[in-house]
Amino acid sequence: MPVRPVQIPSKSYPVERATLSNGLRVVISPDRAAPVIAVAAYYDVGIRSEPQGRTGFAHLFEHL
Repeated sequence: MPVRPVQIPSKSYPVERATLSNGLRVVISPDRAAPVIAVAAYYDVGIRSEPQGRTGFAHLFEHL
């Protein structure tokens, strides 16, 4: 049975970006279809930010 490609309609989402005074970048995409909010936090740090001899903290905090 041949497989036919499916066209998925693209949807554009409004996105607002800001940078706080402490350097934290904030991305907001409002969707007022439901009376709830969702928050996701991503930190631009990791093992590459750890000094030599002090590695493992990024992995530790990942589990907290």
